[in-house]
Amino acid sequence: MKIHEVKEKCYLETLEESITNVEMVINHLEKLALREGEFASHILRKDRIISILHLELALASYCVLLRKMRENQMIIYNDKLRADINSIIHSNRFEYFGSYIIVHSQKGKEEVDLHSLLRYGKSILKENEG
Repeated sequence: MKIHEVKEKCYLETLEESITNVEMVINHLEKLALREGEFASHILRKDRIISILHLELALASYCVLLRKMRENQMIIYNDKLRADINSIIHSNRFEYFGSYIIVHSQKGKEEVDLHSLLRYGKSILKENEG
């Protein structure tokens, strides 16, 4: 097996793990939203804040991986996706609203389509099945 093939396999395995990590955090946030009223609001609020921080870090890792794959000429993505990836990597404030997120950076406030970003990673995995 050539070095390039080993590298690509490693990146794809890490991409799959990264997507799974992001989806796990999103699922947890959705479950928290369903539990409103069951627990004291301060308990859910703290858990939600922590989960959003985990989501921010998981997405940043995912986006760094996508950028690295692009730099290694394994993938190509459009300008909108590039802007979303860079926004997440360079954000200094992060807000979660379900299907989209708002990131704040030196460029200002930007909306990122979370589901589109994840669909792209899944499409890479699907293209490389086998």
